[in-house]
Amino acid sequence: MELHIAQFNDHIWYVDNGLLGAPGLGTTYVVRGDEIAIVETGTSLCAPQVLDGLRRLGVKPSAVRHILLTHIHMDHAGGAGTLVPHMPEATIYMHSRTAKYLVDPSNLLASAERALGDLFALHGTVDPAPAERIAAAEELRLDLGRGVVVRAIPTPGHSPDHIAYLEESSRSLFTGDAIGITIPATGYQGPVTPPPAISIDQQRDTFERLLDMQIDALLFTHFGPGRESPRLLIERLREQYERLVRVVREGWELGNVDHAAITRAMLPEGARDDRTMLATAGWVAMSINGLVHFFERQARKQGG
Repeated sequence: MELHIAQFNDHIWYVDNGLLGAPGLGTTYVVRGDEIAIVETGTSLCAPQVLDGLRRLGVKPSAVRHILLTHIHMDHAGGAGTLVPHMPEATIYMHSRTAKYLVDPSNLLASAERALGDLFALHGTVDPAPAERIAAAEELRLDLGRGVVVRAIPTPGHSPDHIAYLEESSRSLFTGDAIGITIPATGYQGPVTPPPAISIDQQRDTFERLLDMQIDALLFTHFGPGRESPRLLIERLREQYERLVRVVREGWELGNVDHAAITRAMLPEGARDDRTMLATAGWVAMSINGLVHFFERQARKQGG
């Protein structure tokens, strides 16, 4: 796959990391002050693209000092353990509650295989990362020099450990999956709600919190900088989130969740049938499963 690199502003670049072997699905950001950070690694299979992207930007991988992860899911954090040998001075930042799954990935891999189904094979593996290389990110404020400062913004909902990162000088938010995804190649703008640990209440709180913030740019992991105003995009993604919650809840309450029909309804009409589109459709199907799992979990709690 051809390597795509672009510049967002005078200190942020982004690399298509080749997630799932297709273009336009996964972004790794490179943030440069006096020190260099990357945000998101993609899967272990993305590591060659990330390393090549750094070199083409004139950055030696060994010069990277910080690896920022929004959450533990393999498409965001799975490549960290693969990259750290190439970045011997780098610290990995992530939520403290899930750091153990990078140190010993066995439970993470088992959970991911259940959640991802047919997509799991495209995620590679997770190489363990040394515990001493990992730091808690919940209260991170990272000064990279030259006025470039990155601050953690807890954004649970998609997962309990989710953290977005705000680059303060440009007020650019690295969103991870905090508010959903936008895939320009397919036209999809919508939620991603995978099993097993989404929270609808926390997700709603995250939407409200981000709408109350002054954000000048949204930098999506899936995929790239937002092309519309941040407020407009957040509001649209919230509407799409509530749409999916409503239709899945209605089907679940009737005992008939039509996965195929809901997936078709959520996807844009007329999108080309290629690998990027198939992956997007897989994410929507996974999101339906995540909501069903959430409703069933809530019902068990209420039942005693």
